[in-house]
Order: sequence, then C-alpha cells, then structure tokens
Amino acid sequence: MIDKHKNSVELIIRSMGVVLILLLATYLRFRLIDSQSLWYDEGNSARMILRSTKEIVSSAAADVHPPAYYLLLKTWAGIIGESEFGLRSLSAFAGLLVVSGMYVLGCNLGKHIVGIFAGIIGAIHPGLVYYSQEVRMYMVCTLLSVILIYISIRLSHFRNNNRITHINLWHILFVLCATSGLYVHYAFGFVLAAVYLSFAYEILTIDRKYRIKFILELVCLQIGILILYMPWLSTAIQHLTSWPAERVNLPMVIAIRDAWNWLSLGPTVEATESVLGLVCLGVIVVIGITRVSKQMLYVVLWMIAPVSLILLFGLFSESFEKFLVLSVPAVAIIAASGFAMLIQQYYILVRSFAVIALAVVLNYTYVSLDNLYHNEYYHRDNYRAVVANIVDDYRDGDAVLLNAPNQAEVIEYYYPSMAHVFPVARTRPFDAVGQIIELEEIAEGHSRLKSVFWGDEQADPNGVIEKWLNSNSYKTSERWYGHIRLIEHDIAKKRQMEKIDATFDDKITLERYGINNRLYSPGEVIQVTLDWSTSREIIYRHKVFIHVYKDTNLPPVAQHDSEPVGGSMPTNIWISNEVITDLHGVSLPRDIQFGEYSLAVGMYSVEDGERLKVVGEKSLGDRLILSNI
Repeated sequence: MIDKHKNSVELIIRSMGVVLILLLATYLRFRLIDSQSLWYDEGNSARMILRSTKEIVSSAAADVHPPAYYLLLKTWAGIIGESEFGLRSLSAFAGLLVVSGMYVLGCNLGKHIVGIFAGIIGAIHPGLVYYSQEVRMYMVCTLLSVILIYISIRLSHFRNNNRITHINLWHILFVLCATSGLYVHYAFGFVLAAVYLSFAYEILTIDRKYRIKFILELVCLQIGILILYMPWLSTAIQHLTSWPAERVNLPMVIAIRDAWNWLSLGPTVEATESVLGLVCLGVIVVIGITRVSKQMLYVVLWMIAPVSLILLFGLFSESFEKFLVLSVPAVAIIAASGFAMLIQQYYILVRSFAVIALAVVLNYTYVSLDNLYHNEYYHRDNYRAVVANIVDDYRDGDAVLLNAPNQAEVIEYYYPSMAHVFPVARTRPFDAVGQIIELEEIAEGHSRLKSVFWGDEQADPNGVIEKWLNSNSYKTSERWYGHIRLIEHDIAKKRQMEKIDATFDDKITLERYGINNRLYSPGEVIQVTLDWSTSREIIYRHKVFIHVYKDTNLPPVAQHDSEPVGGSMPTNIWISNEVITDLHGVSLPRDIQFGEYSLAVGMYSVEDGERLKVVGEKSLGDRLILSNI
C-alpha cells in the first residue's frame, strides 16, 4: 500500500514537472510572437496560402521548396486566421510538440531525469524558440525529425529483441514520417542520412542470421518512401541539381566553432562572446555520448550527420545555417544525458561541476533569448515599417520599386492595394538594357521613386538599377530596416548649370553647379547638380555635404550628405580630368520658416570627418556658398 502511494506521488510530481516545462516552452514561443514584422521568406508563405491547393503545388514546383508546409499552413490559417500571430502560431505549436518529443525521447533513452533535462533544454533553446516564431517550415521539419528518430529507435528496440517478424505499424509510420519530411523540406534528407547510417551500423553488428532479414526490411522501407515520393521526385531532383546556392568554404576550425555555437545557443549570440558556455556544454555533451547504446547512436548521428553534410556542401552561410535547427534536439538530448550522469554521481565535486556548467549554459541562453526578443540587430527585416513609411509619406506622383521582385509578396501583406508598386530586376539572367528602358518609362510618369533594396547581389549583381537612379535622379534619403534599404529619389527637373571656380584642398575642382529652382515651399526637394573634376589621383574617400542655412554661423536647417553619385563614384576612383556629374536632393522640413536661405556645399573625409579647405569667390573656409534661395 505504501509503495502504491509512493508511486502515485512520484507520478504526480513527474507530471507536474512536464506541465511546468511545457508552460515555460509555451511562454517563450508565444512571447512577443507578433512584435516583429514578417520578413521576405515569411511573406512568401503568407501569400502562398491565398492560392488554391492546385496553385500551391504548381507554385512550389516552380520554387525551391516542396508544397506540404504551405498546404498545412493554409489549413491552419483557415482555422486560426491570417494575422501575424495566426500564421506564426503553427510553428509555435510545432515547437511545443518538439519539446514534448524531446522529453519522450529522453525518457526512452535514459531515466525520467534525462527526459526532464531534455525538455528543459529544448524549452529554452534560443534556436528552437526563434524558428517557433517564424512562418516557415523549419519547426515542422524539426518535429518530423524528432518523430522519425523515435520511430527508428522503437524499430531498433524491437529488432534487437527479435520481435519484428513482418511489416507492422511502426514500419508504416516510418515511411509516412520520412515521406512527409521530404515533402516539407529537402533538408530533411540530412536526418534520413543519420538514420540510414545508424541502420548501416546495425547491419554490421547484428547477428548474421538476422542480417538478410534486416536488409530486406530496409529495402521495403525505402521502396515505400520512393512510391509515396514518386509524384514529386523529378521536381525534387531538378530543384536540388539547379539550386543556385552560394557555397561557403570556411576554415574548418571556424566552421566547427560557429556551427557548435549555433547548435548550443542559436542564431542570436556570437561565438566569440560565448566561449565559456560553448566549452561547458561541449564537455557535458561529450560525457553524454559515453552513454553507449545502439539507441543512443541514432541521436549521436542525428547530431553529427546533418552538421557534417551542411559543412561538406558549403551550406553554412547566413542563408542556410537555419538547417542546423534539425540537429538541435539531438544536442539537447545528449546534453541531458550528460547532466543526468553527473548529477547522479556520488562525488560532490562532480555534482558541483554539473551545477556550475548548467548555470553557465543557462546564463548564455538567457543572453541569447534576450537578444532574440529585444536586440534589433537580430530582429527580422522590418517590412512593416517600410510599408508604413511608404504609406504615411505618400504623395501624388510616387512610385515604389522592388529590386527583388518576390518582395511584392511580403509588401502586399501589409499594403494590399499595391498602388504604384513596380517589381524590377525580374529577369534571370539580369537584362541591363531592358531594365534601363523600364526605369525610364517609370520615371517619366512619376515625380518621386521609393526603392526597396534587398538581396542586391542576387537580383542585380552589377548594381545597374541603383547606378541609373543615382545618375538620373536626386537621392534624398536612405534608411535601413534590418537588411532592407529604402532609398528615396526625386525625379530630375529642368536645371540650368552655372560656371563656378572653386577648389577643395587644391586637388578637387567644382566646375559647375545647377539647382532646379530658387523658390521652394516647405517639404519640397532642392535638386543640386555638381560637376566635379580632379587634376591628380585622390587616395582617400570623401563625402559631399549640401547645407541649407538661415544663418551660416548656426547649424543648417536641412542637409544631405553622401559620397558622390549616391555613393557609386567614391573620390578614390576618380580619373584625372574626367568630369563627375553628382546629383544631390535636399528635403526641406515641413515646418521650415519662410524667408531667404543660403545653399552651401563642402566635402569631408570619410575616414576622420575632417573638412576640406575651399578656395573660391564665396568660400567660407570649409564650405562654399552656391546660391541664395
């Protein structure tokens, strides 16, 4: 009776522990889940689900991702809604199931304490939290990875006990899970590779009389996967063989260090800032690996194989490091095994080390989570703010250019009307001549261009669009929203150039200048054209500043600073006696007072900010008065 009561109390305590872990995981995954904007890839997901099932499959075939996640998201959004919260909640829910699966796996491989530690590490791991708050397929893919490893371990357990005599439910579940994972994301193949390596080890170590039977079992599993995946197989092969992924070959030591940092603490902390935490967790993981068993081998290879393949294929870059999330549960489970082994040791020093190591890892985890929620450097690109700027600052004659045309999908999520929005750089390979003709046509019908630049290297590798804008219109502002640039240009109006004789530091000459008007209203743009030349080589880079003064002894009331030609013609590449036509747009404040103002130009060093001395008729020493307006 006492034992029965004791077991009941123990069961209640265990259950409470699991509930607390899931509550913690829920809090972290739903905390500020809709505080950040949808970014480029999330916008693709949000727009995809507006299509019919047939259109989703067709669009996925033309894209680089399989269709299963989009179909699941479409169903989910139909129930929960298409808000940022609704769309991201699918990944959050999948993330909770991942934590639950890690607990079950931990208990299956060790005692209850291993499951508890695995659940805690999974609940707070910044990488798992990060991708539980993104409208992409990576957390669903991770969940399927956890399920596949669990099924594989169950099959291994039955096999070792000679309990598999024919195809059963676990085989069917294996085939369904493996196929589903490949339909969600091709990177799931990395996890399958880990499973097959584990199978290969079992083939080499299993009793010979069961070897042929085991091989036949694996062949049947593979045939089942192949049959279910056959409708998509040719498309997958085409995607994987033509995928324009940029390969990255880092020094091995740096690659391993950064990969371990990602696996340990996620994408929101730098390896150089978390060395002690990485070492502590690394020691615990090495200890956890010593729990030798065939079942643990599945988890160890689950950790090693995907990382090794990612590094081997040169995919460890900012764009593809997210594939590492598939191996994070394996790291957590092995670490949990290591912690459990140390905590259960008799020696107080060993236990003390485990507690200290755990405290160190938790400290760096907290830093990484804090960065995830509050550090703007690690936030997603803020398309919400970009659209707010476009809408709030809209005036008749505006046009919006999107240099990566698929940006239209996330822009449209926040700006459904898509009025006066023009995707450019649509052709692959890039058609420079056709693009310039299109830009001329757009500019002819508009007075101001707002350009949203993202992924410049892929969309327009030679910067044709930006160079044309800088040479044919007046750049007035440039703002960054994460990795997005929003650049504003005023379309050129008629101007009359006037000769002027001024030299800057005896090496740069301002030959002519022109402005589009002498009379302005608040909020308008002064279009300033400058013709520069140099008589000798310029070693250093300089910025041009245009100032508007009410009183030249006081700070300017408006200004524009930029390297020449919108930054595309820095002074250190100027050629002697070549004329550089440099366009600047100065936006006047909407609250500027009426009156007469002075328009001045100057230059300063990019390196130290020191202004160049100016010699000319209207020189003020470090700047030159061009005109009164």
